[in-house]
Amino acid sequence: MKAKIWLISWLVIVVSALSIFGFYVYKIDPFFHYHKPDLDEYYYILDNQRSQNDGITKHFNYDAIITGTSMTENFRKTEVDEIFGCDAIKVPFSGGRYKEVNDNVERGLKANDNIRLVIRCLDTLEGYTINDDTYMREDLGMYPTYLYDDNPFNDVQYIWNRDIIFGRVYQMTIDNDKEDFISGIRSFDEYSRWQSLYTFGINTVVPNGITDIVPENEIHLTEDEKIIIKKNIEENVIAVADNNPNVDFYYFFPPYSIKSWSNWKNEGVLYKNLEIEAYMMELIVPHRNIHLYSFNNRTDIIMDLNNYKDDWHYACWVNSLMLKWMHDGQYQLTEDNYKDYLKQEYDFYTTFDYASVNDQEDYEADFYAAALLNKELTGVDPIDVLNDDQVHVSINGAEVYKDNDGRYAYVSCHGTLARDYNTEPLADYIRDKGFIGIKFDVNLNDGYNYLSFYGQKIMDQGRLTAYVYDENGIVVREIEVNYSDLDNEVHQYVIDLSTISGKVTVVLNGAFVDYTGNPDSQYQFSNIYIF
Repeated sequence: MKAKIWLISWLVIVVSALSIFGFYVYKIDPFFHYHKPDLDEYYYILDNQRSQNDGITKHFNYDAIITGTSMTENFRKTEVDEIFGCDAIKVPFSGGRYKEVNDNVERGLKANDNIRLVIRCLDTLEGYTINDDTYMREDLGMYPTYLYDDNPFNDVQYIWNRDIIFGRVYQMTIDNDKEDFISGIRSFDEYSRWQSLYTFGINTVVPNGITDIVPENEIHLTEDEKIIIKKNIEENVIAVADNNPNVDFYYFFPPYSIKSWSNWKNEGVLYKNLEIEAYMMELIVPHRNIHLYSFNNRTDIIMDLNNYKDDWHYACWVNSLMLKWMHDGQYQLTEDNYKDYLKQEYDFYTTFDYASVNDQEDYEADFYAAALLNKELTGVDPIDVLNDDQVHVSINGAEVYKDNDGRYAYVSCHGTLARDYNTEPLADYIRDKGFIGIKFDVNLNDGYNYLSFYGQKIMDQGRLTAYVYDENGIVVREIEVNYSDLDNEVHQYVIDLSTISGKVTVVLNGAFVDYTGNPDSQYQFSNIYIF
């Protein structure tokens, strides 16, 4: 009798615990499997593409989709919304093949009648194109198929999943009891965005330089491979557009770096890759609600490895440019122009001296490449801060010197601030009491996105402190470099202001930051530009 009571009691406990766990997983639903997120109660982290993207497409409110491989991860939803006048979601599938991406688009179109725009990259690499139309990668961990089907019984893998219960639901529950808790969700701008995690330039992409090799054989696309590509493209690219004629599909071929083209040339597959791209164009361009783009003839972008972190992946400013180009219809391929495009592409990449890129400069500040492209993006000319009358500049405790051409060239800062480091925050002191260096305002709504300058410690404890304040006096960007971390060389700095709007105030302080420094400290700013 006691054993029976014990067994029943144990079953009641187990069932009760499972019911409670299942209830909270359903209620909070961190993967959005059952419903949209409860943004008033919890904070949701977007960090699991293959578990969360399906729920995003099924339950969020939106009218546009940004999707594709890692080539789309640096897109910003807010930028897409502004340019295309939409309300987008971003659902990338890093390394995902055509079927995986297309299946998600189709599920979104089935669940949401409001979708009017799909922006999607079409990787042209052989591993993406010459695949069976049902191919799905199986090397990325266990695929959560239980989140994608309509079978309620296999949902036990979700609602009673230990990692979800204790790694997400429990943490989200205790987080909203914290005093400073703010509910919400990670933005689609930041979802899967990898820009800040990497460095860019030739010293990163190919530190030993590009080597030209004459391949033993030139490989071409075969008729059997064309059959595979045709089925893949028809099923996973074209059909969804044909079945949704009221939706505009903006497809683009990602602009891989010159290093990837060099690899293809050296491996003897350059002609094959050109033929793959040409065949894809031939299949796609007749479809009227597909707007197809390729940027491979923007060879200035592709040759400049300052735009890349590796052979394939471009920086976020290239994403911004591609959005502008697609919206404006630049580099769009049609039945009338795609053959001319292909000839230009063929002529360039089959004759280019790939080793010639080895002499290019690797910018110390990665965003300098973005700054140089900003005029094309926004239409505004860069401002030479020291020499442009439209900028009101204040110089305090420093001298401005001219170069041999009579232009103001650099600001020399001497000494220390009178700040008490024990009681006065540095940013507040520089904003309210004083600085040694240069101060100026700029309206970012005019199209400016970057602050670029050079700095050099000349003597002892001179150091760089740069603050950008918004109209409320809040620091929105900053660079603070300890004097002990600086050598006496000239260094390049670029501050990314592209996500900030309105009027800002910039202060470049070159003095030591409190009264304890050496009064002979000296620091110098030069080439101060707003792009």
